[in-house]
Amino acid sequence: MFPREAQMRFFFYINSIGLLLLCLFVTPTSAQAPKALSLAGPSYPATMDSLKTPKTNSTTLHASKSERKAVQVSRGDSRTRTVNRHGHGRITEREMELLARLVYAEGRGEPYEGQVAIAAVVLNRVSSPQFPDTIQEVIFAPRAFSPVQGGRLPFKANESTRKAAREAVAGADPTNGSLYFFNPNTATSDWIWSRTQTVRIANHIFAK
Repeated sequence: MFPREAQMRFFFYINSIGLLLLCLFVTPTSAQAPKALSLAGPSYPATMDSLKTPKTNSTTLHASKSERKAVQVSRGDSRTRTVNRHGHGRITEREMELLARLVYAEGRGEPYEGQVAIAAVVLNRVSSPQFPDTIQEVIFAPRAFSPVQGGRLPFKANESTRKAAREAVAGADPTNGSLYFFNPNTATSDWIWSRTQTVRIANHIFAK
């Protein structure tokens, strides 16, 4: 008979060998493949559709374009009436006074509409490529206006001619874009009579 301690060692070895064989030859059937990592979550889109750019409401887009166009047209009208008519930049106080003085010299005996018309002719010349680009240059151009003699303009002006100058600068033009005016009772130039006449106001005929 083996001692008790020897018997326990023998059974331990037998059990160990049995467990080893069981591990080698028996395949587990309940194992599961690891789950694939999912990107869906609070920081990732669940579907590709959510990556698409949201569609813009076409009605809203068209409306906003119309509003911008309306603002641009409004601003364009303002610039045309107060800036572009008389060349580059805004009219200075000195230019306004020069314009009023010319209106007084040429039309102090004319009705108010006729005075506005004279100022409008000056501004139309400034806007035309045929003439200089500023009020001062148009007024003092050689032989442009008979009251301007030797590059000097009379200093006289009054409230009526100043108001007429301001109204013309604001856009009023009773002459329909005329570049010339003359008194038919005193005009001696055949050339001025050859111009296309647009309107007569009191003692002046306006022409292009």
